[in-house]
Amino acid sequence: MESSLLLLLPISLLFVIAIGVAFWWATFSGQFDNTQAAAMSILLDDDSTDTIEAVEATKPQD
Repeated sequence: MESSLLLLLPISLLFVIAIGVAFWWATFSGQFDNTQAAAMSILLDDDSTDTIEAVEATKPQD
């Protein structure tokens, strides 16, 4: 039991430090500066297609 704690505690501390460093990097490199842009880009996307023109273009010419 004690030997497993001597192995798992340093490993878990390394994970906590790695997660902290990753979060610190993400915060100070500007990853969270503009969180609304990605959400709004989906809503403002132009999904209209020219289905009528596409169907007419594939029709054989008489």
